[in-house]
Amino acid sequence: MRFTRTDSVASTALVIDSDPLMLTALGAVLDMQGHRCVLARTEALAMASITAGQFDLIILSIDELQQGCQFAARLRAPEANRDVPIIFLVPQLAPHWLSALSAHGGVYCLLKPVDPYALLDLVDKALWLPHVAAGRGPLPAGHLTAQPQADWVTL
Repeated sequence: MRFTRTDSVASTALVIDSDPLMLTALGAVLDMQGHRCVLARTEALAMASITAGQFDLIILSIDELQQGCQFAARLRAPEANRDVPIIFLVPQLAPHWLSALSAHGGVYCLLKPVDPYALLDLVDKALWLPHVAAGRGPLPAGHLTAQPQADWVTL
């Protein structure tokens, strides 16, 4: 018997985690929702993937703040990745972590261990950020839309 996917791919995500079990689990959760995943256990594999292809989203698991910020900066260095949102998987949600990761392209942080439903919710939100969604076509039915009013938007 041969299995063929008939659905369309929602996005392409680069998932980076040094733990092979967690990496496989994250990839499976995203794949079941129609996201194509490239999985990387090391920085070298992640950097090779970044140079070989284009991604809609990066999911980066970090354990140490300074190294995570430096790694994120290297991932976003190529021009094609300047606006790619990063979801950080972090061991703590301290204010200094959030501000530092935000400065390095982090649009969301999720506490480890990861709740699969929370991850999928953040992935959906990150993919419909205005600067990312511009090239993705119309919003799906039932999705909230923003209506500009002066210098701000309401949902």
